[in-house]
Amino acid sequence: MEITPFDIPLLNNEICQYLSRKDLAHCVRVSKAWTTWFTPALWRDLDWPDILTSTRQREHIRGVRWITMEQIGPILALQSCTNLQRLDFMDHGGDQLQILQVLGKISTLRHLQITLALEDNNVCQQWIRVLEALPCLESLILTSGQLVDGKFIQKMLQLCIGYKRLALTFTDKETYARNEQDYQDTRAAIERMPDMQLRELSLNSRCKHCETNIFQPLLDRCPRIEKLTLCNMLTLQHLSKTLKEKRLPQLRHLAAKTYAKQSCLAELLSYDEGGLESFEVATRIGKQVAQSLIQHHHQSLRRLRFGYTGILLSALSEVMTALPNLRSLEATVLPLYEGDITNIPLDKHWVCVGLRSLRLKVDTRYYHGAVGSTEWEGSMHKRGIDYVFSETAKMKSLQDLSIGCRQRGLYLMQSGYLTQLGDLKQLEGFDLTGSPYEEFGREEALWMAYNWPRLVQVRLHGTFGIFRQTLLEKRPQVEIH
Repeated sequence: MEITPFDIPLLNNEICQYLSRKDLAHCVRVSKAWTTWFTPALWRDLDWPDILTSTRQREHIRGVRWITMEQIGPILALQSCTNLQRLDFMDHGGDQLQILQVLGKISTLRHLQITLALEDNNVCQQWIRVLEALPCLESLILTSGQLVDGKFIQKMLQLCIGYKRLALTFTDKETYARNEQDYQDTRAAIERMPDMQLRELSLNSRCKHCETNIFQPLLDRCPRIEKLTLCNMLTLQHLSKTLKEKRLPQLRHLAAKTYAKQSCLAELLSYDEGGLESFEVATRIGKQVAQSLIQHHHQSLRRLRFGYTGILLSALSEVMTALPNLRSLEATVLPLYEGDITNIPLDKHWVCVGLRSLRLKVDTRYYHGAVGSTEWEGSMHKRGIDYVFSETAKMKSLQDLSIGCRQRGLYLMQSGYLTQLGDLKQLEGFDLTGSPYEEFGREEALWMAYNWPRLVQVRLHGTFGIFRQTLLEKRPQVEIH
């Protein structure tokens, strides 16, 4: 009997991971052999309510996402999914005790995302039983609306010592005075715990007692951390101390989703001697942080994300002209003004020629002229946008592109910037949702169909009837959302 690559599970999995669910559904219909090869991958990960239609395929189900606790009947049926490994709940609700009893019986579970009302002692006790009954669990994302006593948190952490990933979020900022000593005792107990095996850790709480007495000592017990997400300023400050003492030698991915002073961020970045591969920050980025990124991480950085608070265009330019290995950038560029634009070194160009994904939202809120108008031609906004598009046009490895602003006609054929992007032959995804005033038509559709041979997805802010119709006529495989 002839053996094909699809008969070898390792090769089959490698091939299937690059296929969308739509592609897998097409493959299943080709022949009986292809049905055998691709059916397991088609049913491997489901969104609600796909689980309702999967009665005959439950042995193939590995993960279910976007399910709510109120859908108790279908959840009970999950017990027949003998290979279930991943379960993501959307929220809490329904009979949590009953749900937890079911979860404790799914011994194959490896990843769990769940929201619990842990102010209920019965729920707390049952939750501990669940963790004790899931020997394969290695990834937990837990959200609770209220903090609970420290002894419970300590016991939960002890059960999570061997996990690879842990994310804790407590959304209630109030902690009763009677709990303060309890939390201090918890800190002492966590400090005596053995080191955890965690590779990924995410911590978020609105309570200072939790930060000081749980999150900070927990961070000290995780020397193998590679990916860290912090949403609180006190814990972020503690991280600087931890890095300075070289207690997180494997940290490569850092997300600081909280306000922090420029000096604090710059100091933190200077301590990671191994070099970060990805950095995400919610604080506005200026020259000080940009220089620290360049000085200490210029060879290692591959992914950057600057949040809604944004980055100055001059600081962005400085970063892009000094990070040769950058592969992904997402940023909000702060309102363009002349003093900042004049600081852009126009004689220095972006060096990250291997960039794969670029997503920029340029804030031009103080300017309302249309692209191509007389007012636009003499504006500082044009100078800034000219620079962004001229450098983007050189990034020939781009696969995903989104550059948006409030200007009407940004991508029009006659006066906009679309025609400058003709060399982006690897582009697969083009996102226009950040440009709400765009006016695409037949010309733009024909140009994309001819110049972007690998385009498979376009996202729009609006209907664009003639544009949609024309593009699908020329490239029927393109998905337009």
